[in-house]
Amino acid sequence: MSKRAWGLFLGLALLIRRLVNVLNERGYPAQISNTAGTYLCNHVMYSVFHKVSTENLSVQAGFVHLPASHELAVQRPTFPSWSYKDLRDAVMSMIEELE
Repeated sequence: MSKRAWGLFLGLALLIRRLVNVLNERGYPAQISNTAGTYLCNHVMYSVFHKVSTENLSVQAGFVHLPASHELAVQRPTFPSWSYKDLRDAVMSMIEELE
């Protein structure tokens, strides 16, 4: 791995840890996952990375896998879920941490 790639990897790892810590400190059960999930989630994540790379966009991209809403989990009882308020507040917490 090149020095540049290694530096990007370490920076990303520290950022992910920081976001997980912020969520945990605010009472949200969060953890690091090394996959984006099943087919659709992987497709979305890698499509964004591909677009940023091939179009040489000067933006950073990432993927956060959120639990389902309680309303969706009623239809799928095995899905982990959070309320809409918790989902919104958790996303806002991560955005604030990035600013």
